Amino acid sequence: MRRKPTGTLSGRLIIYFLIVMLVPFILVVSYTALNYSRGIEGAVRGQAETALETDAYFIEAEIQEYRHKAYMLSSSPVIVRVLEQDDPEVSRESIREVYEEIYGTMAGDTYKATASIVSITGDVRISTHDFPEVYDLRTHSNEWDSSSIITVASQRTKGERASIISIEDHRIEGGRQVLLSILRRVFSSSGSVVGYVIIDVMTDAIIPEVNESNLFADVVLLDNESYSAISLVHPQRYGDFSEFPFIRDESDDSYFAHIEGTELELAAASLNPLIRENMRSWMAILAISLASGIAISILLSLIFSRSISKRMRRIIDSMKSFQKGDFNIKLERTGIREFDELSVTFNIMVHRIELLLERTRDEEAKSAEAERKALESQMNPHFLFNTLNSIKALAKMHGETEIYQTTLRLGKLLRSSIDNRKDSATIRESLDLVECYLMIQKLRFGERLSYDISVDDSLLDLETPKLILQPIVENAVTHGLEEKIGGWNIWITIRKTGGRLQMQVCDNGIGFQSIPDMKDLEHSQHTGLYNVYRRLELKYGGSFSLSIASRPGEGSVITIVLPLEES
Repeated sequence: MRRKPTGTLSGRLIIYFLIVMLVPFILVVSYTALNYSRGIEGAVRGQAETALETDAYFIEAEIQEYRHKAYMLSSSPVIVRVLEQDDPEVSRESIREVYEEIYGTMAGDTYKATASIVSITGDVRISTHDFPEVYDLRTHSNEWDSSSIITVASQRTKGERASIISIEDHRIEGGRQVLLSILRRVFSSSGSVVGYVIIDVMTDAIIPEVNESNLFADVVLLDNESYSAISLVHPQRYGDFSEFPFIRDESDDSYFAHIEGTELELAAASLNPLIRENMRSWMAILAISLASGIAISILLSLIFSRSISKRMRRIIDSMKSFQKGDFNIKLERTGIREFDELSVTFNIMVHRIELLLERTRDEEAKSAEAERKALESQMNPHFLFNTLNSIKALAKMHGETEIYQTTLRLGKLLRSSIDNRKDSATIRESLDLVECYLMIQKLRFGERLSYDISVDDSLLDLETPKLILQPIVENAVTHGLEEKIGGWNIWITIRKTGGRLQMQVCDNGIGFQSIPDMKDLEHSQHTGLYNVYRRLELKYGGSFSLSIASRPGEGSVITIVLPLEES
């Protein structure tokens, strides 16, 4: 491989500085001299007029779309019926139908616009988001609030059926600014006004698509009827026409486009005046900067190269000492941020390597101690199982069948809980443990406790994480059934649904309060449930679900859904 030629740092810095200074200057001056003229300025004006017409057409299309949606909602028989009733205690079925109508009409637009429905008295209030306080007719008469579109509607002909558009309300709803509002009255079958449908269009629906050509310093939406305006480039700036002086300026640098079907208009301020104003001074500054930049770049390159190479050599020498095994190396601060960060990082690295070496030695000692304790602890399970076997043998010898069966099942439960050789079990094995537990409980509670297990035989040999079902069943008995008067029933269902494995445990116990977040189980009395949830979360991440449906006094349903291929 051919070796690249080497050079000094100062020489390279001089070349780089000259390139940085000369190339941009030459390109910018050449482009400006060749292209900037009245002809190009005229072409830019033509582009600006086309761009503004395009923006006006886009806004017109958006307004017409939301107008149509407001019309569909105001003429919906479901909405008319609910507003005619004007009952704050309207049935849930009617409310559900209204929401279906709203979301069906506003489908895909709820993040860009808010649809609100209010009765003439304010008793019925429905919205796709939090209902706006300004439309609450119970507490806001709106006579004092000229920016509210309901106020605008009340000042017009009561029987008017056309849409009303207003850009005077610029409140913030849910972190989003309202750009314009569209109102339609809702009429009863007799022709009287029973309420309003209001669609608030947010700035996010319009502003991202406006001035994409970046030809304007500002684009303003005007209402020639109310003499109000709002900037579509800086939406926090709004008010009457006096806030935007260029609106009344009839020079060639102002552009206007009417939005068909409305009293709205777009006005835009061109960037041309600013360009012309800065052109002469900018050219002079460039010439001066070029001459001074060449001289300064040569001087600074020499100073920088010597300063950098000196500090770099110090760092390289320290790294070589560290490479030889000297852990007492410590780089001092140089006064340059980048080199100081490198020095701090190097010092931290040396310190961490030293700590890692010490930690490795400690871990080796701890590992040996843990192995010793693990070998000693193996005696305890063997002693426990031997004792259980002795009890089992004595029970069988004396014909104590119940004691024999209970000891046998208890041994299975204990063996499964302390067996760490594998972390999974077949569904057949899991159900066997559940039955052992339930049979032990039946000895305690007798005929009060009954259970039913339903599982497809083809699923019995699937493997799942072990000790999943038994803790849930134990939770059902301990927290759901022990305090219940009467018969206790537990139903266990395992089935394949939608390409996933569903395990469900139901009981008719006393139930408990709903738990919106499974992590809240950690500090509750349902420790077993939290342990199951946590182990599934560690194994499957977000590809599983554990849900709890419980109502006090009516029992609980706990459902686990696992990926079938993972199972």
